[in-house]
Amino acid sequence: MSDTDPTTMESMDSEAGERPLPDPTVLPEEDLMLFMESALPQLSIENLGRLGEAVRQIRQTKQEEAHQTTRQAIEAQLQATGLSLRDLFPELLPGRRSGEASPIPPKYRGLNGEEWSGRGHTPRWLTALEATGRQREEFRIRKETSQERTLSAATIEDI
Repeated sequence: MSDTDPTTMESMDSEAGERPLPDPTVLPEEDLMLFMESALPQLSIENLGRLGEAVRQIRQTKQEEAHQTTRQAIEAQLQATGLSLRDLFPELLPGRRSGEASPIPPKYRGLNGEEWSGRGHTPRWLTALEATGRQREEFRIRKETSQERTLSAATIEDI
C-alpha cells in the first residue's frame, strides 16, 4: 500500500462514493465542531470513551496553559505599575491581617518576670510555685482602675 500514489487513493475513495476527510488544521473551529458532532454517533462506546479521555486531558492542559499565561500577564502588569498582590488583595495572602486580634496580654507574672496569658498549659514556673503551696492568684497581674491610680499618685505626693 505504500507504493500507492495518494492521488490514486483519492480517486479510489471517490469511486467508492466516499469523500476525503477534511483537513482539521484548515477548517474554521465552527465547521470542525459541526463535523465532529456529526461523526460522534458513528463511534462505538469504547471509542467514545477513548475520545472522552483524550478530550479531558487536552482540556486540562489548555486550562493550565491559560492559567499560566494569565498569571504571567497579571504579574508583568503589576510589576510595571509597581504594585504587588498584597497591595491589591491583602486579605487573601498569608501574614498578619488588619482584622486579626492582637496578642493576648499576660494575666500572671512570676518572681523572675516570667509571664503567662492564662491560656494553654500551665507553665512550669507556675506549677512549681503552686507545688510549694503558693496560690495562683498571688501572681495575677492586677489592672489599676483610674481611682486606684489617683489614690497611688496622691500617696506618692504625700511622701
